[in-house]
Amino acid sequence: MCANLGINRTATPSLHGTVPHEVYGSHTAPNRQDRAASSRKQVIGRKMPSTLGLKMEIPAYFPRGWFAPEAFSEPQQLLAAFFNSSTVGLAILDRQLRFQAANGALAKMSGVPAGAHLGKTAQQIFGDLEPLEVTLQHVLATTRPALDVDLSGRLPKRAEVGHWIGNFFPIKDGSGKVKQIGTIVVEVTNQKKLEKSLHSLTARLLQIKDDEQRRIARELHDSLGQYYVRLKMNLDVLSRHELEPDDKAELFAQSMQVLDRCISETRTISYLLHPPLLDEAGLASAVRWYVDGLGQRSGIKVNLYVQQDLGRLPEKVEMGLFRVLQESVTNVHRHANSPALDIRLGRKSDQVTLEVRDYGRGIQPAQLKRFQETNTSGGVGLAGMRERIHELGGWLDVRSDKGTIVTAKIPLTRSRKKSITRQHRKGKSAKSDVA
Repeated sequence: MCANLGINRTATPSLHGTVPHEVYGSHTAPNRQDRAASSRKQVIGRKMPSTLGLKMEIPAYFPRGWFAPEAFSEPQQLLAAFFNSSTVGLAILDRQLRFQAANGALAKMSGVPAGAHLGKTAQQIFGDLEPLEVTLQHVLATTRPALDVDLSGRLPKRAEVGHWIGNFFPIKDGSGKVKQIGTIVVEVTNQKKLEKSLHSLTARLLQIKDDEQRRIARELHDSLGQYYVRLKMNLDVLSRHELEPDDKAELFAQSMQVLDRCISETRTISYLLHPPLLDEAGLASAVRWYVDGLGQRSGIKVNLYVQQDLGRLPEKVEMGLFRVLQESVTNVHRHANSPALDIRLGRKSDQVTLEVRDYGRGIQPAQLKRFQETNTSGGVGLAGMRERIHELGGWLDVRSDKGTIVTAKIPLTRSRKKSITRQHRKGKSAKSDVA
C-alpha cells in the first residue's frame, strides 16, 4: 500500500507503537510527549514513528506535488485511519503466517472478530481457502508480490462458498529479508453470483429462442402447411379434370375457405409475434385483443380490468408490459392448471402497473425463493420478465398464494424522459439530413 506512494518500508519482527482498537481488539493511547514529539518532526527525509510493525521513511527525492509536507505528520493516525475505514480487507501476517493485524472489513468477511485473528494462522481463520496457503508461501520464497489472486472456498465460519480477490506483498526489513506479508482482500461473492446468473440467463435465452423458433416452425407446419397442401390438391383437381359446373363451383368455394383460413392463421401468428395494435392503438387495445383470443384458444375464463383513461405509454413500456403479459399467460396455460385468470392494468400519476393473477397450483416455495434471491427459477420466463422490467427502471414482484400473482410496476417519468430525448435526437437528425 505504501510502495505505490514511493514510501520506503522496513519492518521489525514485532509490532511497534500504538495499535487501535478496531485493528487489534485493544487500545493503548500514546502519551502526550509522544504526540508532541511526533508533531514536531519534519517529514521529508526523516523517519516517522513505526505503526503496525512498519518503519516508514520518505526520501528527500520524493516527487514534488504528490503530497503536502503535513500529509504524513501523524503516520500512526494515518495508517490507522486507512486500516479502520477501508471497505476492503486488510491484514499483516508474520513469517509463520500468523495474523499481526486485521481490520473490520476482513473480520466481516471471515466471520471472526478482528481481535480474534491475532496470533491465529491464515489457515485457522480461512480454512482451506484455495490457493491462499500456496500463495503466501510463494511470496515468502520469491520475495515478490502476488497480485489479483482468485480465492474461493467455504470458510469455517461461513456456510456458503465465497469468492475473493487477494493481493499479497512482502514487507522487508533493512537487510531486504521478508519479515511480514501485507494483505489486501476484496470479496466478490455477489459479483460471482451475478455472473453465474447472467451466464445462466444468457444460456436460457438462447435455449428459449431455439424453442420459440421450433414452436413457430411447428405452428406453420401444422396449420398453414396443411392448408396449403389441401389448397394445392384442390387446384390440381380443378386444372386436370373435366368437372361438372356444380362440382367445380363447390371445389372452388372450398378452396376459398381454405385460403381464408390461411390468411387468418398468418395474421394470428404475426400478431402474436408483434401485435400491430400495440403500435397503432396502444397497450390497452392490444391487451383486449390478446385476451379475447386467449379465451377462445385456451378455454380459461379471463377477467380483464383496464383503466379507461390509460392513454398511450412510452413505446418501450408498452412493449415490455405486453411481453410480461404474454409470458405470464403462457406460464398459466402450461403449468398452473387454473380455471380463471385476472388481469389488471392501470396507472397512477407517474407509474403504470400490470397484475396477472391465476388460481392454479402456484410456485413451489424453494423455486420462488431461488428466483427472489438469485433471479433463477429453473425457467427463463420469470428471469426474462424481471430483466425486461428492470431495464425500464421498474420492478417485478412474484408471489404464490392460492395461485400465482405477478406484478410489474414501471415508473413513467424515466421512460418519458428517455422517449422525449429519443424523439429530440430524431428531430435533430432529420433537420441535419434536410440541411
